[in-house]
Amino acid sequence: MKRIVVTGGSGRLGQHVIADLVAAGYEVLSVDIQRPEKPQCRFIEVDLTNAAAVYDVLAGFDAVVHLGAIPGPTRKPSSVTYQNNVTSTFNVAEAAAAHQHKRIVFASSVFTLGWHESPNAFWPQYVPVDEEHPLTPYESYGLSKVIGEATVATVSRRTGIPSISLRIMNVIQTDGYLALPWPAPTDENGVRFVLWPYVDVRDAARSCRLSLEAKTEGHEALFIAAQDNRFEASTQSMLNQFAPHVKIREPLSGNESVISIEKAKRLIGYVPQHSWRTFRASENS
Repeated sequence: MKRIVVTGGSGRLGQHVIADLVAAGYEVLSVDIQRPEKPQCRFIEVDLTNAAAVYDVLAGFDAVVHLGAIPGPTRKPSSVTYQNNVTSTFNVAEAAAAHQHKRIVFASSVFTLGWHESPNAFWPQYVPVDEEHPLTPYESYGLSKVIGEATVATVSRRTGIPSISLRIMNVIQTDGYLALPWPAPTDENGVRFVLWPYVDVRDAARSCRLSLEAKTEGHEALFIAAQDNRFEASTQSMLNQFAPHVKIREPLSGNESVISIEKAKRLIGYVPQHSWRTFRASENS
């Protein structure tokens, strides 16, 4: 399996995914509605909501990494986000099935858990949050990702093509570390739970390659996160203050992430290699 299509290849995550795949020896085609500023591989401009165009561009490839989407709940009107993301994922998954791809990797999101304008609208039932936790989106972006997961799972069920949905945290670019740590939440200035965790863009990109190379069957959903949170304050103390009703299944030491990555470690060998703390330590050494 050496020929890979990356949709959304011109995006900030897509560029890192392509770089990682090219470095690992894959032949990559980047697909997007915008041309990349610095092309790293062959590029074709495609509107992913055009089923015929998607069918054509996926022909002759072994697998697809589907990143292309409107990336968040506030970029476009809700109806546009929903229609774009749901339709594009359906088109990509169905084209991969038609061309008998060997694997589908879908970029889902932590927002499937529940992002809301109010920082107190969503709290998980328990921490660390794992893949068994209910998905309760409040808005069209998170909903589109839940439907996207169901879409690729449906294709896997029908065809036997293995698929992985990566529930990726808020991605931090390397220059984004300068804004961390965030101030700890306060009663006056809360922080939405799904914004506590993060992941380095390089780790998120590597998780895509690891998912292509994994030996999984059927459909699996995996959380992809750093091992720590965005704050200096201890995770336990913040939960005690702001969410005392949340069940703590396992002790969280120091700044440990509220998201469990144990399933990703087990199934694809994902272990994050980057953290804002190690970045700051290297800056100060």
